Amino acid sequence: MKILLVNHSEITSPGGVHKNIVEISKNLSKRGHQVTVLQSNTMNLPNHEFYEGFEIIRIKSWLADAFYGLNPKIFFYLKSQLKELNPDVVHVHGYHTLFSPEVMYLIKQFDLKIPVVFSPHFGIFSRTSFAGKYFWEPYKNLIGRKIFNYCDFIIAASEFELNSLITNFNLTRKNIKIIPHGVNFTWSKKSKKTDDKLNLLYVGYLLKIKGVQYILEAVHELVYKKKMNLLLNIVGDGSYESELRKLANELDIDEYINWKGFIDFSQPEKLMNFYKEADILLLLSESENYGIVVSEALAMGTPVLVTKTTALNEFLNEPGCFGVEFPPNPLEVARLVKEIYKNEVQVGPFSSKVQNWETVSDAYESVYFSLIKGT
Repeated sequence: MKILLVNHSEITSPGGVHKNIVEISKNLSKRGHQVTVLQSNTMNLPNHEFYEGFEIIRIKSWLADAFYGLNPKIFFYLKSQLKELNPDVVHVHGYHTLFSPEVMYLIKQFDLKIPVVFSPHFGIFSRTSFAGKYFWEPYKNLIGRKIFNYCDFIIAASEFELNSLITNFNLTRKNIKIIPHGVNFTWSKKSKKTDDKLNLLYVGYLLKIKGVQYILEAVHELVYKKKMNLLLNIVGDGSYESELRKLANELDIDEYINWKGFIDFSQPEKLMNFYKEADILLLLSESENYGIVVSEALAMGTPVLVTKTTALNEFLNEPGCFGVEFPPNPLEVARLVKEIYKNEVQVGPFSSKVQNWETVSDAYESVYFSLIKGT
């Protein structure tokens, strides 16, 4: 089977959507499928690359950087190369740029018979750019609603995303399937601690919407009110980092924080060790379309504390996952953290919400085969 995956942003950079595309591409390539990822060249990387067993084709356009992902060069590329690529199925990722509707429209214009799968990764609150904040409604009304006319099947990562799509675009559940993101780790119980230091962890982009500021406020409570010996590892970076560092300084908790930056995809064992050594992972986000770091932490036997919002609500039935209201009260977060830490918390076994990438790839492969066969 020839599979063409499409995404605007650079899939080798950090992020749950990127990891999803990379892991699916790797797994399906290992099964003998010919997988190609077509994307804009947003980071001035090689135009063509073989990566982890599959092919990446990057199309550079200055307009894509300036105009919400619109890439006129993709028209000329697909017009000249689509027949040579000859995909059995096209899977487009991402609702939040003009790249996706552009590609889906062109695919259907050039070859109506090719089935198109769409994974919107749709988050109703995840609009941090200027264009996202001020042109969201016009985009949704003029373009967003029409995107779904050009796809044959939709994949959502969570019940929350599925319901958001139905509500915002008047869709039905027909031809929509929930396939969660996966994990690379096999579930294992944690070994007993050998010290008395509370090891907290955050993994992800440093954006205001991610709620790391609430974690810092809780750390202040834990250190100065509850007198706990702790270290917070922050694995990630982003545009909000300077504000967070300033807040940490104001709260006088600099010495309790280890700013690590993102870990390269090529060193998964390093990230695994952070999960393994953590006592609790915190994700106090305002909005998550899935929450892949929650799955990864739980799979390593690490308890998780999340906000009771969006798709994070769906983890609360998993053994080892706990919740607080949004916006979180630092006193309540600190109380729960101490309670989780002082008690022997059962983590796992899990529902189908937490699956390995092999199982997730089975589901994707099944969708592709079904569309190709017309069943």
